[in-house]
Amino acid sequence: MTSKQYHHGDLKASLITAANVILSRDGADALSLRAIAAEAGVSHMAPYAHFKNKKELIKSIAEAGFVEMAETMEAVAADLKATKRVTSADLVLAYGASYLEFATRNPELYRLMLGQVETTGRKSKKESIAAPQTQSESTLQVSVTPLFSENTQRPFVLLKEAFALNGDQAEAKALGAWSMVHGMAALMIEGHIQRPKGISFKRFLVATIPFSKQLK
Repeated sequence: MTSKQYHHGDLKASLITAANVILSRDGADALSLRAIAAEAGVSHMAPYAHFKNKKELIKSIAEAGFVEMAETMEAVAADLKATKRVTSADLVLAYGASYLEFATRNPELYRLMLGQVETTGRKSKKESIAAPQTQSESTLQVSVTPLFSENTQRPFVLLKEAFALNGDQAEAKALGAWSMVHGMAALMIEGHIQRPKGISFKRFLVATIPFSKQLK
């Protein structure tokens, strides 16, 4: 990517793309405003037009990650709805499989999104992972706008809406499902469990989650 490959209005998106390249290739410790400027092929001062400091950069990367995850989940649901009349269980499984695929395909980004790493390494044991909105605010320690909160909640909202199709207690059920899929994603990323070759994420979920019989 060079400075000639984006229009002025696309600079922020280009910088976030460059940041994700660095994150995937070199890890969170390599992220800096100067590094993403170099990766994007722009002046080292250019990032300051959109990010006041490194924490603002991290916030934007995390937010973009949640948006991308939600858009991936929505695309999967749209494909499913195009072929059949979907039930709550269909959507829950589709979203869960999409979540696992996204997390394992983007492990460094996923860790950053869920607040599992700081830019100086893994979080201290004193810091806990809470619900999506809470962890985003406490971990990043930057001003949180309504749009940021909305964007980082999008995957969870989709899951809650899927459960709502099948009755009450949608939020509680969504929190439980989110926790289980998050734990599974983390274990897969760290190499503690592996998905058998030739088995889709959806089939893997059906075979492993406690309430699989209800979702078949």
